[in-house]
Amino acid sequence: MASLATFGQGIAKGMSVTLAHFFKPKLTVQYPEEKIPLAPRFRGAPVWAFDEGTGRARCVGCGLCVQACPKGVIEMRTTNGASGARFVDYYAIHITRCLFCALCVEACPFRAIEMSHEFELSQYERYDLVYTREDWLGQRKAPLAR
Repeated sequence: MASLATFGQGIAKGMSVTLAHFFKPKLTVQYPEEKIPLAPRFRGAPVWAFDEGTGRARCVGCGLCVQACPKGVIEMRTTNGASGARFVDYYAIHITRCLFCALCVEACPFRAIEMSHEFELSQYERYDLVYTREDWLGQRKAPLAR
């Protein structure tokens, strides 16, 4: 049985922490207008990386990112050219199912996929949450009217 000298020490310690935080200045951020800085290692949405010099995508179509993804959110279709080079015809990431685990980033030997600092991912249509190569190039066509 606890001695009477230690009785209530836990409550007193908890109340002292509460009172210390109670008198600290409050920090309120008006979110859409103001944003707090993100941590340098923040993992946002995965994006395709492009070479700074040439502007071409670093992806060679090896498919390691597709195999590394635990949820199977990455789709890739490739074709082989006449010279034996592989070309990426279609590349898409379904953000609605992504775990943001960065296993695809770790698996890629060419650093062709990176985790961005993009976290505001809300859209009105589910179609807009499938990021394709055309999205990263800024060439996406508007969906057909239904």
